[in-house]
Amino acid sequence: MNSNLHPLLQGLPLPAGPVRLRALSPSDAPAFLAYRSDPLVARFQGWPLMDEAAALAFLRDAAPAPWTVGDWAQIGIAKAEDDQLVGDIGLLLEAPGQVQIGFSLARPAQGRGWAHTAVLACLHGLLRPLQLRRVRAITDERNMPSRRLLQRLQFAETGREAVVVKGEACTDLVFERWLDQPDAID
Repeated sequence: MNSNLHPLLQGLPLPAGPVRLRALSPSDAPAFLAYRSDPLVARFQGWPLMDEAAALAFLRDAAPAPWTVGDWAQIGIAKAEDDQLVGDIGLLLEAPGQVQIGFSLARPAQGRGWAHTAVLACLHGLLRPLQLRRVRAITDERNMPSRRLLQRLQFAETGREAVVVKGEACTDLVFERWLDQPDAID
C-alpha cells in the first residue's frame, strides 16, 4: 500500500451495486457544486455554500494524509454505470478508532437506496478494515430520510442537542453504531 495516500483512498474504488465509492477529483467540481448548491440538499447540512474556486480547493484536498484526529476526509459516491458523481461521504476522525460520518446525495439520486448502499459499503469495506470501531452521525431531527437511513443501518440514537445552524434553531440527533459487533443489515 502507498503510505502517502489517505488510508480511506487505499480501499478505493469500492464497488457497491449501482454506485461505487471513489476518490474525489477536481473534475467533479460541476456535479459537486450542483448538488451542494441545491437548497433542499444543503438545508440540513452544516457546510457553507462555496464558489467554484473554493470547490476546486476542497476537492483537491478532500482526503489529506496523514489522517489525524480532527481531520475530515471526503470520498465520492458515483454511479457505477458512468462514474458520474452523485454525492459524497464525509468522515471526521474524532478519536483513535472513532469517526463521525455524514453524507449528501444529489436530489435526482435520492430515494433509490443509493445512500444506504454507499454508507453500508463505507462501513464494511473501508472503516472496518481500518479498525475503526465506533461510528457517530449527527442529523437535524427534521431530516426524516437521514434518520430512517441511520436507523436502517442499525445506528442507535444516543443524544439530542439544541443548536443553531445557518441562523435557524433546531435539534441535532446523535446516532452511534459499533462496527465490531455482528449485525444483520440488509
